[in-house]
Amino acid sequence: MSVVISYFSKIKILIFLVFISLITGCIAEDKEDENPINSVGEEVDDTSLGLNGFWNGGFEQTDTLRVLIFNGDVYGLDALNAFFGTVESPSQEEVDFSLTAYPLSYIDAANFEFVADGTATTYTINGLLATTTSLVGDYATDGNEFGSLALTNDGTFSNNSSLTSLAGKWTTTTLEMNITSRGRFHGVNNGLDKDCSFEGQINLINSGDSLLALTINRRECDDFNGDSTGFAAINAEGELELYSKMGSSLLFMKFAAPATSGSTAPDTSTDEPVVEEPVVEAAAEV
Repeated sequence: MSVVISYFSKIKILIFLVFISLITGCIAEDKEDENPINSVGEEVDDTSLGLNGFWNGGFEQTDTLRVLIFNGDVYGLDALNAFFGTVESPSQEEVDFSLTAYPLSYIDAANFEFVADGTATTYTINGLLATTTSLVGDYATDGNEFGSLALTNDGTFSNNSSLTSLAGKWTTTTLEMNITSRGRFHGVNNGLDKDCSFEGQINLINSGDSLLALTINRRECDDFNGDSTGFAAINAEGELELYSKMGSSLLFMKFAAPATSGSTAPDTSTDEPVVEEPVVEAAAEV
């Protein structure tokens, strides 16, 4: 009798272990299928994830706004403000933005270097994804302003990226930024004041997309000094764009390509990603 009981006990244990392994496998599979989490800790829905990319347009039919959307987070820059926030999609055709606008606190148009900080304005945008590359909507601010918004995807997000395509000296009027083939960079201001230097690292996120991860440290600059994280990408004109956030401050920079560089065309090399996506600080509460 004891032998029979022992046999059935082993069978029960075996069944239990198989059941646990099946449950664990299902949980692991579900976890693997989860979408990314945005800067406010919310899972990004599929429609919002499909918005990943660079968008051009503006408020009130202007053409001054440049927007980066990545994994539910939004960076934006126009002639007056910089923006940071999130986007979500209640349906496959609706897109709702919650953005915080900061006035430009430092402007160096000759070097395309912009910093935004200060008194924030909340923008609530209700939009329609009219096509896969066209977004229209209306906005309201906490200052009782109302108006329209139109954006068009520039199609460059799907360009390949590699660290070797960044190698060389990228320049503006007085800034130069030297980047190695492994993504390490150092930049200086060669203008009359000869202030401001910056260094850091650019890493791949996905070689099949144009967007790269950025960490940067700036010193002795007129604004935005310290360590921050963000993104970099080569745009349709072959220029290198930098987006970064530190607290409530936003930094945007753009550099012309090296004189001899293949950076103006999509790169097809197969560098492997070496870091995870940068952790972007949460947007201000709206």
